[in-house]
Amino acid sequence: MSGSRVPSNTGPATITLGAPVPTHRSREAFTMFHTKRMLGGAAAFGFACTFAALVPGTASAAPVACTTAPGGADIAALVGGSQCDSSADGASAAAGFGLEGWGSAEAMNNAAALALGLNGGTAVSNGSFGGAPAAIAFGPGAVAQNTAAGLGLSIAVAAPGSTITLTPEGAVCNGAGIAGSFTTLQGCIG
Repeated sequence: MSGSRVPSNTGPATITLGAPVPTHRSREAFTMFHTKRMLGGAAAFGFACTFAALVPGTASAAPVACTTAPGGADIAALVGGSQCDSSADGASAAAGFGLEGWGSAEAMNNAAALALGLNGGTAVSNGSFGGAPAAIAFGPGAVAQNTAAGLGLSIAVAAPGSTITLTPEGAVCNGAGIAGSFTTLQGCIG
């Protein structure tokens, strides 16, 4: 007997190594799967390169991080040009991060706040009553302010020289940046 030919009515089929194996996926589905995978990888690589180009390297800068867990003490730190502070009540958490910038976060009444000040940026995030605001400012003169009151996520991102402000009353983008609230559905793109 040669190859992998077995009569169809007798016992289980055997397959020799190197013989094609049928699959449930069609050639089109297989091609589409790998195309999506390559595009996703290219998009992730593009995002990383864009971020690296927009945020200049600060190898000599000393980062500072201030985190206040629920019921924890208020924290403030200053090292060189990096500055941060955070405060929270017994049911909230806040984190401020500075890398040659200033990150200030405050959370009260079941909120969580995050602020990242990078390369000369100032980020201020204040959350209350279940809010989860994030503020990110990168580059000289960038200011991102995010105040959230009420359940939901919100974010404000400011590029160099821009001021991005997000409050429960609305969003204002002066310069390059973006702001948006999933609670109020308000936002802007600068």
